[in-house]
Order: sequence, then structure tokens, then C-alpha cells
Amino acid sequence: MKSNFKKQHPDFASIENHIRRAHAERAVVIGTWIAEAIVGGARSLKGLFAGPDARAPAKRRPRAKLVVRTSAPN
Repeated sequence: MKSNFKKQHPDFASIENHIRRAHAERAVVIGTWIAEAIVGGARSLKGLFAGPDARAPAKRRPRAKLVVRTSAPN
């Protein structure tokens, strides 16, 4: 059934468009939250079942020291 809202209430047509955009934005945000929750859960399960070696932080090599020699005029 098609609505005749715009014909019956032309003053509120812009508000109706604003509400539709707000609904679309909210749907995108909710979808993003759901996707992030699924990815986070998958990463957690992967880390849980990967074993202790995968969860251990990687060993870092010691950083090399940079030595700069300069000569300044007296």
C-alpha cells in the first residue's frame, strides 16, 4: 500500500526524509557493531585454541644504538 503522506502533509515531507536518513545511519552503525563483535569473537576463539606459543608475545631484538659524531668549531 502506497502512502500519500507527501500529498496529505507537504510541510512534513522534509522531516520524513530526515527520519529515513536517520534510520539508514542507525542500521549502518548497528551492522558495524555486529560485524566487529563477530570478528572480535572469532579472534578470541582463534587465540584460545591456537595454543600457548601463539599467545606468547614475540621476543624483540635489542635495538641498535645510533652513534653520531660531530665536530663543532671552537
